[in-house]
Amino acid sequence: MLVPPMSLVPGEPDLAEIVKAEREWVSQTLQEHGAILFRGFGICCAEDFSHVIMALGWDEFRYTGVAGADRVKLAERVYTASGIPLDTMITFHHEMAMMRNFPRRVLFFGQQPAAAGGQTSFIPSNILVEKLQEEMPEVVEKFEQDGIIYTLHTKSKYIGTSTIDTECTVWQRMLKTTNLVEAEKRALEMLNCDKVKFNNDGSADFTYQMKPIRKYNNKRVMWPRLKSYEIGDRETIVTYGDGSPIPSEAIETIEKIYAENCVDINWQKGDIVLVDNLTVQHARRPGKAPRVVLVSISN
Repeated sequence: MLVPPMSLVPGEPDLAEIVKAEREWVSQTLQEHGAILFRGFGICCAEDFSHVIMALGWDEFRYTGVAGADRVKLAERVYTASGIPLDTMITFHHEMAMMRNFPRRVLFFGQQPAAAGGQTSFIPSNILVEKLQEEMPEVVEKFEQDGIIYTLHTKSKYIGTSTIDTECTVWQRMLKTTNLVEAEKRALEMLNCDKVKFNNDGSADFTYQMKPIRKYNNKRVMWPRLKSYEIGDRETIVTYGDGSPIPSEAIETIEKIYAENCVDINWQKGDIVLVDNLTVQHARRPGKAPRVVLVSISN
């Protein structure tokens, strides 16, 4: 059974002072539980959230390039969340999983809960591997033996709520250049993909060949999204590494494991959630405005 994130309610009012004094405990507890929820500490704005982030003493990790395409910096080390429309489900993932460099920790701040829905969901990624090993060991063996081919297709026109570089194609927004040679160089360096193709219609295809199961903190975790999806201006196609399709039964089993083992956080104003990005995936349920959840990433 999945244990919900470790939760703390206030005994003292100043959360920044508490985490500064208990840095080692916070880091150890986060690694043990995968997520920590701080609730009721009176955090009300991006600056308050920033003070807590700085008090933790973790190394800064910046949203830059591809990962920062939709982000607006609101305070020191504090950014807006995804520009994907709120009525769209953002499926489970590790933050920046398809980048060469990715953060060790993700921090969320619930500044304004949604009028309805809009929960952020969490699941230990090792649970996904363990349950899949129990139910379909042949699939896990195939993943470990052949890996996967993961293709990200970006459409020509941006679809989202951001106002940044909306006249560019999606790949130009992602890679911050219109030059094809430079774009390919940046894609291979930052995205860690194996090849990239820029199409005449303004779309692009980024292809990865990879082993989906990795080991972090002595846990076997499922690193990429395995279910092909389409969200806004991008879609993915995922197959086994030999090009054969992943059986629909396997995808259905994976989705069932998510549904039966995830924990939803119903945001309350001022909530802060710390997440171990190496071992825990997160998702966003569809919701109704207003909803403001800010984010920070750290190493």
